Amino acid sequence: MLRPIIAKSMLHYHDTEFSTNWDANIYRGCGHRCAYCFAQYSHKYLEADFFDDIFVKTNAAEVLTREFSKRSSRRAPVCIAGISDAYQPFERDCSIMPGVLKAFIQAKNPLAFATKSTLPLRDLDLFAQLAKVTRVDIAVSISVINEDDRRLIEPFAAPAKERLEMLRVFKSIGCTTGVLFMPILPFIGDTDENLESVFSLSSEVNIDHMNVYPLHLRGKTKASFLNFIAQNYPTLLTKYSELYKGGYVNQEYANDLKKRVYQFKRKYGLMSSYHQIKREDDAIQLSLF
Repeated sequence: MLRPIIAKSMLHYHDTEFSTNWDANIYRGCGHRCAYCFAQYSHKYLEADFFDDIFVKTNAAEVLTREFSKRSSRRAPVCIAGISDAYQPFERDCSIMPGVLKAFIQAKNPLAFATKSTLPLRDLDLFAQLAKVTRVDIAVSISVINEDDRRLIEPFAAPAKERLEMLRVFKSIGCTTGVLFMPILPFIGDTDENLESVFSLSSEVNIDHMNVYPLHLRGKTKASFLNFIAQNYPTLLTKYSELYKGGYVNQEYANDLKKRVYQFKRKYGLMSSYHQIKREDDAIQLSLF
């Protein structure tokens, strides 16, 4: 169910540096329905379901325009996908993002976002305008390349190969592009075949950065994901239960995965991790691993 709401504010500051210190979530909740979604906790205080109750901030562009003109930290970069994908399926009909992008263009404000959709291509002209006046960083989140697995795990996201091909287009208009290879799903996405595919395809589209993280199962996500595994990959349930005593993979698995990932990074020349976007007047950028 889509629930229109009027936002009082859009820009929210936090101390975490990845990917920026400022977030502006256009939606609360997400229609991609990814089995591993970490953000399910964010609907608890709303007493709503993260996948079924989607809140859309219909006045997002208007509020951003006002806040861009008033805030002291002008032209500090803003991430528009901290909790929910700004280009999730509902955006196709709601069309909030064109107005949001116009607010960024007017303020010449740097923008960062990650998506599992190819819908940003709809607004390519606006992204091109923004990229002419400031930095625009677009990343796609990839977990598995195989379409049979992807349809189960990320049922309403775009095919992984299409997401990667989209980056080629955004690169051509002057955007910085990257891949968030995350989460790597143990026993599904950590195979040599999947690792090879993600790195080779990412290399082909000439991305600027890549970050890699294994699956975390914290809070509500753990029970939800293990139930998904029981239904769709039942032979893996015992392995997952043994691997995740808490919310993270054990150290032995983490060390082994890190070594294997490093080999593929070297092979395909993708050693650069995401660089935090700093303010326009800041000459130093911090490299995050």
